[in-house]
Amino acid sequence: MNETSNPLSTDAREPEFEMLARETDTPLDMVREIYRVERDKLERSARIKTYVPVLAHRRVKALLQVERGKRYLTAGRIGRPENL
Repeated sequence: MNETSNPLSTDAREPEFEMLARETDTPLDMVREIYRVERDKLERSARIKTYVPVLAHRRVKALLQVERGKRYLTAGRIGRPENL
């Protein structure tokens, strides 16, 4: 079953999206879209669909953490004594 066949699944995950957005300083709409894309990828290839939401969450979190790290490096926030 995917997001379109179960409209409640996205609503049920809203607190999860909000938490990921806060933890990674990412706009909520972007978190939702990345989750949708990652979940769709997993749905197409997964043999056992039960774990797709958990795996999608992990992938989204990892992607957002990498992106957040890049933003901080670019802004010059890491490595400065006042930020340690």
